[in-house]
Amino acid sequence: MNRSIASVFFMSILLAAPLLAQTTIGGGACSSATLDGVYDVAITSRQVSSSGTFTGVFQSTGLATFDGLSAVTISLTSNTGQVVGTALTWSGSYSVQADCAGVINVTSGGSATLNVAVYNQGNDFLLSGSDAANYIYSGSGVTQPATATPAGAGCSASTFSGVYTFNGTGFALTGTAVSGAENGSGLLQFDGVSKVTVNVSMSALGAAPSALTLTGTYSISSNCLGLATLTDVSGNSYEMNFSIYNTSAANGAASLGLAQVSKFLVTGNAHFVYTQPAGSAAVRGLGDSPALVMVAKPKSGSADQGGRA
Repeated sequence: MNRSIASVFFMSILLAAPLLAQTTIGGGACSSATLDGVYDVAITSRQVSSSGTFTGVFQSTGLATFDGLSAVTISLTSNTGQVVGTALTWSGSYSVQADCAGVINVTSGGSATLNVAVYNQGNDFLLSGSDAANYIYSGSGVTQPATATPAGAGCSASTFSGVYTFNGTGFALTGTAVSGAENGSGLLQFDGVSKVTVNVSMSALGAAPSALTLTGTYSISSNCLGLATLTDVSGNSYEMNFSIYNTSAANGAASLGLAQVSKFLVTGNAHFVYTQPAGSAAVRGLGDSPALVMVAKPKSGSADQGGRA
């Protein structure tokens, strides 16, 4: 009897051994050095009461700079239900585990803990978290190769020139209160110098889509952050902020926010629309990339290494 009990006990240990030997999901390829340099970031957040009512919203684009060791600075242009186009700088510390999961602790300019998941060999990351004011954050980041080029070869107004698609999601506002969800999609045209035109269709629950035609001026700093001030035909003011993460002629792209005080705020992505002849679909069927088939004028800066869907 004792021998049988001992045998059963021994077998149970053998069966449990593979479970105890399982490795952590993600392997062991990452460290804090995996996040190093300048990244485009898009961060959104919301504050919800215990009854499920939105009490605050926040959408932003900007840059996150990691030193490859432990220090991080996040520079944002934010839009909220109260005000648009606000500059915000967070700084603090970060760490990345071997399984490519990490954490950012914001201690200056705010107080927040952001969980990070790094992928694409450190070129991209996802984040989520919360702050002491009960905002819940989510967002993403992608490397900005244009800002890593030699001095004087960063971005400028000419970096964005031509027509770009835009698609964004966000909130409809009544005063400072959230009154519903709102999405926008359409086209943006930059002249490569200072002028921009926006044709966007806005969609909100329970209302027919409304067309917005906006005109104004824009500027892009050498660190690839852009800002545009816009007006509609009635003279109402709007603001557009963006952070460029791809400067190639075939696939220029940026995180982009569009907002009107007390009316709406949406955040999404803009992508360059290069020449698209009727035969391009057939050419793609042969296995060639349209970017290789079409001839486009190069822009300043280098091609994106990470990419964002």
